[in-house]
Amino acid sequence: MANGKVIEARVWKHSSGRTASVHGAVPWTTEAEKLEWSMQTVGYTIQHPDGTVGLGRKPFATKTEAEAWVTAHPRFRGMSQD
Repeated sequence: MANGKVIEARVWKHSSGRTASVHGAVPWTTEAEKLEWSMQTVGYTIQHPDGTVGLGRKPFATKTEAEAWVTAHPRFRGMSQD
């Protein structure tokens, strides 16, 4: 993974339409609530060499757009301070 890897951007989606990050704690507290949530793909984002996922913006609509971003930003290293 030289400058980053294009991955699917996913969120937890509630039956009411609310969303939650898949990179933190699960958004439900009981098994009954768990049934109201599903994981959904919402586009494409970048996984950086240091483990950072995302760019702090909405995901790209297509994999091609995300790949073009990686190509256009060859020196971006995520949050790493190295």
